Amino acid sequence: MKIGIDLDDVLADSLPHYLQAFNRRFGLDVELADGAWRIADRFPHIPRQEADEFFTELIADGFFSSRSLIPHAKEAVETLADDGHDLYIITGRTPRDEGITMDWLTRVGVLSHFEAVMHRTREPVGHHKSSAASELQLDLFIEDELAVALAVSETAIPVLLFDRPWNQGSLPCNVHRIRSWHEALTRIAELNGDGEHR
Repeated sequence: MKIGIDLDDVLADSLPHYLQAFNRRFGLDVELADGAWRIADRFPHIPRQEADEFFTELIADGFFSSRSLIPHAKEAVETLADDGHDLYIITGRTPRDEGITMDWLTRVGVLSHFEAVMHRTREPVGHHKSSAASELQLDLFIEDELAVALAVSETAIPVLLFDRPWNQGSLPCNVHRIRSWHEALTRIAELNGDGEHR
């Protein structure tokens, strides 16, 4: 199978830490259920330039390079690669962060298992990921953002959605919630006709 995999909060533990930093910087108390990468857009009193400076400073201070792996992500990626699946990272990160991203993937030991790492240019994240999924003719996409999962599902590509506080809502029939990488491997084995993953 050709499988697209999101980076942040599928491989790297990111958004909860981003939200903590955002709350500290702007004196807010946004709950994890309301978390989003573009959270500043929901607060018109925060000037766009100040929000952009916050993000730039956060990245410069090593935010992306210091993230830990989601539990069992490395082992799952290794298993999928060993089982002959073609894996692609399709991230909402921009080319500005490509060096940091590639260094992190190398350091955590998973980069060699991926055919490509696709960064977003200027288009919205959902459009970037659904377009990339279609162009690659993926058989499956693994994601954590609800809006992105819905956008990809409109291409008829099945989606495994990591269950997170920020992605609650109803799902179409080709989007399935998963709670762990072990559950992801089981679902992938079923989709691939292999029965249950051991």
